[in-house]
Amino acid sequence: MRIVNKAKFIRAIIILTILAIALTFLVIYVIKEVNFEDDDTKQVSINKGNRINENISQEEEQNLNNSQKEQASFGNINVPTYKINEKNIKIPILIYHAFQTPEPKGDNYRLFSTQKRFDENVKTLINEGYTFITLEDLYKYKQGKIGLPEKNITITMDDGWKGCYTEAFEVLKKYKVPATIFIIEELVGTNAYFTWSEAKEMYDTGLVKIHVHGRKHIDYSKVSKKTLIEDYNHTHNKIEEVLGEKVQKIMAYPAGESTKNSIKWLKEAGFEIQVQTQYGKVNKSNKLDLTDLGRIRAEQVSGKTILNSINK
Repeated sequence: MRIVNKAKFIRAIIILTILAIALTFLVIYVIKEVNFEDDDTKQVSINKGNRINENISQEEEQNLNNSQKEQASFGNINVPTYKINEKNIKIPILIYHAFQTPEPKGDNYRLFSTQKRFDENVKTLINEGYTFITLEDLYKYKQGKIGLPEKNITITMDDGWKGCYTEAFEVLKKYKVPATIFIIEELVGTNAYFTWSEAKEMYDTGLVKIHVHGRKHIDYSKVSKKTLIEDYNHTHNKIEEVLGEKVQKIMAYPAGESTKNSIKWLKEAGFEIQVQTQYGKVNKSNKLDLTDLGRIRAEQVSGKTILNSINK
């Protein structure tokens, strides 16, 4: 009897030991899976001053598309920010047009950059501690809702060239920095320009804003008030239809031509941010006019040259 009881006891000990070992392996497996998922879902967000925050989720990134929120697109950063009346700071805006590798021959207007050069531009600015902001941020700043860091920079691209999607977009995703692309409605989806679905794809990342450059690529300083407002509203409405939500009314003049009347009429129509083509102008916060924003050409220059243009 004692032998039988002893055998049962030994079997029970063996079974309990096996169960304990199995439970230990199960716990280790679950912990590893959770850590793996955390690593996979971790992603780099908008550059924040001289660091990159790696803990912003997809949902939080897409909040950049919501211009109604009274918060900056760049979130909390580890450098001081200043409201519009607290300190006079520079507000540079870069302009790019087309991207192609290698650059095409006969680029007489010097519109083309390459993915490598654009990557160098962005990386240089990040290393110099610049925070990338949006034009929506500028509006909130002007309204006194948010502060901006002293080293801020805005990227814009005109026309909606195909390379903005095939080359520049890859750099924006790599560094998680935002940009605004001004499109010409009648060029969307034609030979050298990205499609509406590609515009939607870029927008849905939360990194690319899509705004109006015009219904046509014409000199809008020479059209009637009716045509001006109808064309810009038509394209803005088309953008909202494609993106599936309301966006702020922001525009840039094709060919850089505007008049006092065109500025006034579009502002009355709700386009409170109007980007001009004043090459080389670095905007200043103490004279910040959202209907008269100048830009620095960056297509064919180095990051160092961009810094020199800002600091001169």
